Amino acid sequence: MDNIDFNKIKYLMLKRQHFMDRADEKEYEEMFRLMSPVHTKHWIVPGSPPVIEHRSKINDYLLNSKNRKERKIIKGRFQGGSVGYIYAEDLPLYSVAYKKKMQGLTENDELILNTLEAEGPMNIGLLKEITGLLAKQITPSLHKMQKAFILFEDQVDDEWDRSWYLLEDEFESLDLNAYSRMQAFKEVISRFTYMNVFMDETMVKSFTKLNTKDINTAIKDMLNEEMLLKVTVNEESGFILKDDLNEIEAIKLDIPDDVYILDLNDYLVKSNELKLKKSFGKKPYKTLYYIMKKGEFIGAVLGYFRFGADDLEDIELNLPITESRKIKGKIIDELNKIYYDVPNPLKKFCGERII
Repeated sequence: MDNIDFNKIKYLMLKRQHFMDRADEKEYEEMFRLMSPVHTKHWIVPGSPPVIEHRSKINDYLLNSKNRKERKIIKGRFQGGSVGYIYAEDLPLYSVAYKKKMQGLTENDELILNTLEAEGPMNIGLLKEITGLLAKQITPSLHKMQKAFILFEDQVDDEWDRSWYLLEDEFESLDLNAYSRMQAFKEVISRFTYMNVFMDETMVKSFTKLNTKDINTAIKDMLNEEMLLKVTVNEESGFILKDDLNEIEAIKLDIPDDVYILDLNDYLVKSNELKLKKSFGKKPYKTLYYIMKKGEFIGAVLGYFRFGADDLEDIELNLPITESRKIKGKIIDELNKIYYDVPNPLKKFCGERII
């Protein structure tokens, strides 16, 4: 199909992700569902609830703390084993899409599973007492069975002492066989395409960590079923939902000229992670955040993570230096919102020392 206007794609993406009009609680719930699995922030205390930054008019840290305690949202290991949160009612979809099959049970696996079946839910401390195993023997087995959606970790707060359950016992009201694997893949890719508006196979791989063959098969089926259209955007080949074509073409508004500093676990960062890692990042520094302007990634915040204030060494941008200097103030303002209690945290901007 002919080239589609890049700015129209970005405008609709920003609109759907509520960058321009922050989501209320009802809108947030729908956004959370479509962006699932939703991660916690990358640089945060373990056990914190998930958040979706820059897109909500509510305090979603508090909302998701409440939803997690009530098991409205639940923790799992998805996308190659990454921790994320989904709505409990969506477990039939995501358990099929992300289930990592086990190649048989080890002796330790069987002992732990039999103990939970006989004694009921328990934490690692109790499992140590009853089985005689060490924590370093128990934890890998628990995580392995969690990724296979055999066990469920009930994370209701930020405490370390969490109980483990047999997943099917806790969610017996849900039909965990409601989707075939390919149906689940296509639904996951459909939601992903809706929120990003335009995607390609690399983006799907970045976010889902699904097998490349499964991604390609699902996309091929979706093209044959006329769910997707193959298009060119900004000289890049990819796909949009067929139902989005008229809405995209009707857009006549400009993209707000806003700058965002995005966490490494942000939905858009995870959607573009494989490309971003190739485009940004100077050794010996670590990438701490990515920078987005008008819906497009333009750079990264470089430095070193610290327990306390991070070392912010430099800003890397892929813009001409004159244009970079024009938005220097906006970028520093956004950084100051993150490091509000650290005076002048940034050392350099595009290699130039800040005085």
